[in-house]
Amino acid sequence: MQMQDFRKKFFRTIFSISFIFLFSTNVVLPKNNTLKLIKDYLGDIRTLQARFSQTDYMGEIMTGDLFLKKPGKIRFSYDPPNSLQIVSKQQAILIFDPKNSGTGPLTYPLSYTSLGFLIKNDLSSLIGENGESFELNDLIFLKIRNPQYQLRVEFNKNPVSISGWEFNNQMGEMIKIRLKDIRKNNYISDEIFKTEKDYELFKK
Repeated sequence: MQMQDFRKKFFRTIFSISFIFLFSTNVVLPKNNTLKLIKDYLGDIRTLQARFSQTDYMGEIMTGDLFLKKPGKIRFSYDPPNSLQIVSKQQAILIFDPKNSGTGPLTYPLSYTSLGFLIKNDLSSLIGENGESFELNDLIFLKIRNPQYQLRVEFNKNPVSISGWEFNNQMGEMIKIRLKDIRKNNYISDEIFKTEKDYELFKK
């Protein structure tokens, strides 16, 4: 009976991990303090800068720079030839895509996106009620589900540090973000998050 229970737990854990992560048979079951470690790490972030790579469901890869400043400020600045800009403003996410020039940026309520786990100061309601975590070798995975999106965040374990996340976009397509060259709690000017220049470039 014990062997059967172990096998059930093992296969449930393996199945819950997305195919884009590397699998291992050395599964570590969740620990009581895992969510606290994640909350403490995310809660300690005041600013964050990183290089990112974004892979869509078709395997297309785009790269760029991520800038984050709590509370509520975030910018994804994509490398040419994409020249895409995704910027938070008040309680919205604005997507400036040169391909759609003349029609204005696409706008989504911030609450409908998967970025709350990065830019909120208070994570208790977001993670405490809707989050679950599990460990795999040297990685920790946090899963958050709500009516608007499904999100899985990946952290390095020792020490705890974010390495990327994956989510379903508004079309139901899986998007994967990977981070590198992370700089935490360095000075970031508020000028980076202003959108006046984005609107001007958008009109050209």
